Amino acid sequence: MDERQKRDDREFDASSPANRVMNEKWIADLRPVLRALYASQLRHPASWNDKSDHAYINNHLIERSIAGLAPRLRGEIIDVGCGQQPYRAYFAHTTRIVACDFDDKRGQVDFACPAHAIPVAAESFDAVFCTEVLEHVPDPLAVWREFHRILRPGGQVLLTAPSYWPAHELPYDFYRYPEYGLRYLATTAGFEVRELWPRGGRWALLGQVGMHVLGHYLKLRVLRRVWNDVFLSIDRKRNNPDITIGWTILAQKPAGISSREIST
Repeated sequence: MDERQKRDDREFDASSPANRVMNEKWIADLRPVLRALYASQLRHPASWNDKSDHAYINNHLIERSIAGLAPRLRGEIIDVGCGQQPYRAYFAHTTRIVACDFDDKRGQVDFACPAHAIPVAAESFDAVFCTEVLEHVPDPLAVWREFHRILRPGGQVLLTAPSYWPAHELPYDFYRYPEYGLRYLATTAGFEVRELWPRGGRWALLGQVGMHVLGHYLKLRVLRRVWNDVFLSIDRKRNNPDITIGWTILAQKPAGISSREIST
Protein backbone atom coordinates (compact mmCIF):
# COMPACT_ATOMS: atom_id res chain seq x y z
CA MET A 1 0.00 0.00 0.00
CA ASP A 2 1.50 3.36 -1.02
CA GLU A 3 1.70 6.42 1.25
CA ARG A 4 -1.18 8.18 -0.49
CA GLN A 5 -3.49 5.21 0.08
CA LYS A 6 -2.45 5.05 3.74
CA ARG A 7 -3.22 8.77 4.14
CA ASP A 8 -6.61 8.36 2.48
CA ASP A 9 -7.43 5.43 4.75
CA ARG A 10 -6.57 7.54 7.80
CA GLU A 11 -8.72 10.43 6.55
CA PHE A 12 -11.74 8.16 6.04
CA ASP A 13 -11.31 6.14 9.24
CA ALA A 14 -14.72 6.46 10.91
CA SER A 15 -13.15 5.71 14.30
CA SER A 16 -10.62 8.58 14.11
CA PRO A 17 -11.14 11.43 16.61
CA ALA A 18 -11.73 13.98 13.83
CA ASN A 19 -14.40 11.85 12.17
CA ARG A 20 -16.05 11.02 15.48
CA VAL A 21 -16.36 14.74 16.25
CA MET A 22 -17.74 15.38 12.75
CA ASN A 23 -20.30 12.57 13.09
CA GLU A 24 -21.35 13.73 16.55
CA LYS A 25 -21.93 17.27 15.24
CA TRP A 26 -23.87 15.91 12.26
CA ILE A 27 -26.14 13.90 14.57
CA ALA A 28 -26.57 16.85 16.94
CA ASP A 29 -27.64 19.05 14.01
CA LEU A 30 -30.21 16.44 12.92
CA ARG A 31 -31.85 15.92 16.32
CA PRO A 32 -34.02 19.08 16.20
CA VAL A 33 -34.99 18.21 12.62
CA LEU A 34 -36.18 14.77 13.71
CA ARG A 35 -38.16 16.41 16.52
CA ALA A 36 -39.75 18.72 13.92
CA LEU A 37 -40.71 15.68 11.86
CA TYR A 38 -42.58 14.10 14.76
CA ALA A 39 -44.19 17.45 15.61
CA SER A 40 -45.78 17.67 12.14
CA GLN A 41 -49.57 17.61 12.26
CA LEU A 42 -51.23 15.06 9.97
CA ARG A 43 -54.35 17.00 9.00
CA HIS A 44 -54.93 15.07 5.77
CA PRO A 45 -54.15 11.38 6.36
CA ALA A 46 -53.05 9.66 3.18
CA SER A 47 -54.89 6.68 1.77
CA TRP A 48 -52.56 4.14 3.43
CA ASN A 49 -53.11 4.93 7.11
CA ASP A 50 -53.67 1.33 8.22
CA LYS A 51 -51.35 0.79 11.19
CA SER A 52 -51.23 -2.93 10.49
CA ASP A 53 -49.77 -2.37 7.01
CA HIS A 54 -46.28 -3.83 6.50
CA ALA A 55 -45.05 -0.48 5.13
CA TYR A 56 -46.82 1.69 7.69
CA ILE A 57 -43.72 3.05 9.46
CA ASN A 58 -42.18 4.20 6.19
CA ASN A 59 -45.40 5.65 4.78
CA HIS A 60 -46.30 7.36 8.04
CA LEU A 61 -42.93 9.14 8.18
CA ILE A 62 -43.10 10.16 4.52
CA GLU A 63 -46.46 11.75 5.24
CA ARG A 64 -45.16 13.47 8.37
CA SER A 65 -42.31 15.03 6.39
CA ILE A 66 -44.71 16.24 3.69
CA ALA A 67 -47.09 17.64 6.31
CA GLY A 68 -44.22 19.62 7.80
CA LEU A 69 -42.81 21.03 4.57
CA ALA A 70 -45.74 21.28 2.13
CA PRO A 71 -46.94 24.63 3.58
CA ARG A 72 -43.68 26.19 2.26
CA LEU A 73 -44.80 25.67 -1.36
CA ARG A 74 -46.84 28.33 -3.11
CA GLY A 75 -48.37 29.15 -6.49
CA GLU A 76 -48.57 26.67 -9.35
CA ILE A 77 -47.25 23.21 -8.52
CA ILE A 78 -46.47 20.11 -10.58
CA ASP A 79 -46.60 16.65 -9.00
CA VAL A 80 -44.01 14.57 -10.88
CA GLY A 81 -44.50 10.80 -10.71
CA CYS A 82 -47.84 11.45 -9.03
CA GLY A 83 -49.36 7.95 -9.10
CA GLN A 84 -52.62 8.05 -7.14
CA GLN A 85 -51.75 11.49 -5.64
CA PRO A 86 -52.21 10.41 -2.00
CA TYR A 87 -50.80 13.71 -0.68
CA ARG A 88 -52.77 16.10 -2.89
CA ALA A 89 -54.79 17.47 0.04
CA TYR A 90 -51.61 18.89 1.59
CA PHE A 91 -51.36 21.31 -1.34
CA ALA A 92 -54.90 22.68 -1.25
CA HIS A 93 -53.41 26.09 -0.40
CA THR A 94 -51.62 26.30 -3.78
CA THR A 95 -53.25 27.99 -6.76
CA ARG A 96 -52.99 25.09 -9.24
CA ILE A 97 -51.84 21.47 -9.23
CA VAL A 98 -50.71 19.69 -12.40
CA ALA A 99 -50.07 15.94 -12.19
CA CYS A 100 -47.85 13.84 -14.42
CA ASP A 101 -46.47 10.30 -14.40
CA PHE A 102 -44.50 8.18 -16.84
CA ASP A 103 -47.57 5.93 -17.15
CA ASP A 104 -50.99 7.55 -17.45
CA LYS A 105 -52.61 4.30 -16.23
CA ARG A 106 -51.05 4.72 -12.75
CA GLY A 107 -53.50 7.40 -11.70
CA GLN A 108 -55.47 10.45 -12.71
CA VAL A 109 -52.81 12.45 -14.53
CA ASP A 110 -52.82 15.53 -16.74
CA PHE A 111 -50.19 14.04 -19.05
CA ALA A 112 -47.65 11.21 -19.20
CA CYS A 113 -43.91 11.83 -19.44
CA PRO A 114 -40.57 10.73 -17.97
CA ALA A 115 -39.32 12.81 -15.07
CA HIS A 116 -36.28 14.04 -17.00
CA ALA A 117 -38.29 15.30 -20.01
CA ILE A 118 -41.42 17.15 -18.88
CA PRO A 119 -43.19 18.65 -21.92
CA VAL A 120 -43.73 22.17 -20.60
CA ALA A 121 -42.04 25.47 -21.30
CA ALA A 122 -39.17 26.71 -19.14
CA GLU A 123 -40.18 28.49 -15.94
CA SER A 124 -43.77 27.18 -16.00
CA PHE A 125 -44.18 26.39 -12.28
CA ASP A 126 -43.53 27.77 -8.82
CA ALA A 127 -42.98 24.38 -7.19
CA VAL A 128 -42.23 20.72 -7.93
CA PHE A 129 -43.45 17.89 -5.72
CA CYS A 130 -41.85 14.49 -6.28
CA THR A 131 -42.16 11.61 -3.85
CA GLU A 132 -40.38 8.23 -3.97
CA VAL A 133 -39.55 8.57 -7.67
CA LEU A 134 -35.83 9.39 -7.77
CA GLU A 135 -34.72 5.83 -6.99
CA HIS A 136 -36.49 4.67 -10.16
CA VAL A 137 -34.77 6.94 -12.70
CA PRO A 138 -31.42 5.95 -14.24
CA ASP A 139 -30.12 9.54 -14.39
CA PRO A 140 -31.24 11.43 -11.25
CA LEU A 141 -29.12 14.50 -12.03
CA ALA A 142 -30.97 14.91 -15.34
CA VAL A 143 -34.22 14.93 -13.36
CA TRP A 144 -32.96 17.63 -10.99
CA ARG A 145 -31.83 19.72 -13.95
CA GLU A 146 -35.24 19.32 -15.54
CA PHE A 147 -36.83 20.57 -12.33
CA HIS A 148 -34.54 23.59 -12.48
CA ARG A 149 -35.61 24.25 -16.08
CA ILE A 150 -39.35 24.18 -15.42
CA LEU A 151 -39.23 26.26 -12.22
CA ARG A 152 -39.49 30.01 -12.06
CA PRO A 153 -36.73 31.87 -10.18
CA GLY A 154 -37.29 31.31 -6.47
CA GLY A 155 -39.25 28.13 -7.16
CA GLN A 156 -38.94 25.15 -4.84
CA VAL A 157 -38.65 21.37 -5.01
CA LEU A 158 -40.12 19.14 -2.30
CA LEU A 159 -38.80 15.62 -2.89
CA THR A 160 -38.68 12.38 -0.92
CA ALA A 161 -36.28 9.50 -1.56
CA PRO A 162 -35.43 6.29 0.29
CA SER A 163 -32.17 5.53 2.01
CA TYR A 164 -33.43 2.02 2.77
CA TRP A 165 -36.08 -0.03 1.00
CA PRO A 166 -36.23 -3.53 -0.51
CA ALA A 167 -36.14 -3.91 -4.29
CA HIS A 168 -39.42 -2.82 -5.87
CA GLU A 169 -40.96 -1.89 -9.23
CA LEU A 170 -38.34 -4.02 -10.94
CA PRO A 171 -36.46 -3.61 -13.17
CA TYR A 172 -36.77 0.15 -12.61
CA ASP A 173 -35.04 0.26 -9.23
CA PHE A 174 -31.64 1.93 -9.43
CA TYR A 175 -30.57 3.89 -6.33
CA ARG A 176 -30.83 4.60 -2.61
CA TYR A 177 -29.84 8.03 -1.26
CA PRO A 178 -27.92 9.23 1.80
CA GLU A 179 -28.17 12.87 2.85
CA TYR A 180 -25.09 14.06 1.01
CA GLY A 181 -26.07 12.25 -2.17
CA LEU A 182 -29.24 14.34 -2.30
CA ARG A 183 -27.31 17.50 -1.44
CA TYR A 184 -24.89 16.83 -4.28
CA LEU A 185 -27.65 16.32 -6.85
CA ALA A 186 -29.58 19.42 -5.77
CA THR A 187 -26.60 21.78 -5.63
CA THR A 188 -25.04 20.46 -8.84
CA ALA A 189 -28.32 21.18 -10.62
CA GLY A 190 -28.24 24.78 -9.36
CA PHE A 191 -30.46 24.59 -6.26
CA GLU A 192 -29.93 25.80 -2.71
CA VAL A 193 -30.86 23.26 -0.02
CA ARG A 194 -33.31 24.82 2.45
CA GLU A 195 -34.30 21.78 4.51
CA LEU A 196 -33.27 18.13 4.65
CA TRP A 197 -35.26 15.97 7.03
CA PRO A 198 -34.39 12.41 8.09
CA ARG A 199 -37.48 10.20 8.03
CA GLY A 200 -37.12 8.62 11.43
CA GLY A 201 -34.08 7.43 13.33
CA ARG A 202 -32.52 4.08 14.14
CA TRP A 203 -35.59 2.69 15.94
CA ALA A 204 -37.93 3.51 13.08
CA LEU A 205 -35.48 1.88 10.68
CA LEU A 206 -35.19 -1.17 12.94
CA GLY A 207 -38.96 -1.45 13.13
CA GLN A 208 -39.40 -1.22 9.37
CA VAL A 209 -36.60 -3.69 8.62
CA GLY A 210 -37.96 -6.01 11.27
CA MET A 211 -41.39 -5.86 9.69
CA HIS A 212 -39.89 -6.82 6.34
CA VAL A 213 -37.93 -9.69 7.88
CA LEU A 214 -40.39 -10.97 10.49
CA GLY A 215 -43.71 -9.53 9.39
CA HIS A 216 -44.93 -12.81 7.91
CA TYR A 217 -44.85 -14.26 11.44
CA LEU A 218 -47.13 -11.47 12.68
CA LYS A 219 -50.24 -12.89 11.09
CA LEU A 220 -52.69 -11.03 13.32
CA ARG A 221 -53.31 -7.42 12.34
CA VAL A 222 -53.29 -6.37 16.00
CA LEU A 223 -49.73 -7.66 16.37
CA ARG A 224 -48.54 -5.62 13.39
CA ARG A 225 -50.29 -2.52 14.74
CA VAL A 226 -48.61 -2.94 18.12
CA TRP A 227 -45.22 -3.53 16.45
CA ASN A 228 -45.46 -0.36 14.36
CA ASP A 229 -46.74 1.77 17.24
CA VAL A 230 -44.03 0.58 19.63
CA PHE A 231 -41.12 1.24 17.27
CA LEU A 232 -42.41 4.67 16.25
CA SER A 233 -42.96 5.58 19.90
CA ILE A 234 -39.41 4.53 20.87
CA ASP A 235 -38.00 6.37 17.86
CA ARG A 236 -39.77 9.59 18.84
CA LYS A 237 -38.41 9.38 22.40
CA ARG A 238 -34.85 8.23 21.67
CA ASN A 239 -34.28 10.78 18.86
CA ASN A 240 -31.29 9.01 17.25
CA PRO A 241 -31.20 10.17 13.60
CA ASP A 242 -27.79 8.70 12.72
CA ILE A 243 -29.44 6.17 10.38
CA THR A 244 -32.80 6.62 8.72
CA ILE A 245 -35.30 5.07 6.33
CA GLY A 246 -35.11 7.98 3.91
CA TRP A 247 -34.85 11.73 3.40
CA THR A 248 -37.15 14.58 2.45
CA ILE A 249 -35.50 17.59 0.86
CA LEU A 250 -36.73 21.12 0.24
CA ALA A 251 -34.54 22.91 -2.30
CA GLN A 252 -34.91 26.32 -3.90
CA LYS A 253 -33.89 27.74 -7.26
CA PRO A 254 -32.13 31.03 -6.54
CA ALA A 255 -34.44 33.98 -7.06
CA GLY A 256 -32.12 35.77 -9.47
CA ILE A 257 -31.34 32.75 -11.65
CA SER A 258 -33.16 31.97 -14.89
CA SER A 259 -33.21 28.43 -16.24
CA ARG A 260 -31.70 29.75 -19.43
CA GLU A 261 -28.54 30.72 -17.50
CA ILE A 262 -27.83 27.15 -16.36
CA SER A 263 -26.14 24.91 -18.90
CA THR A 264 -27.27 21.28 -18.83
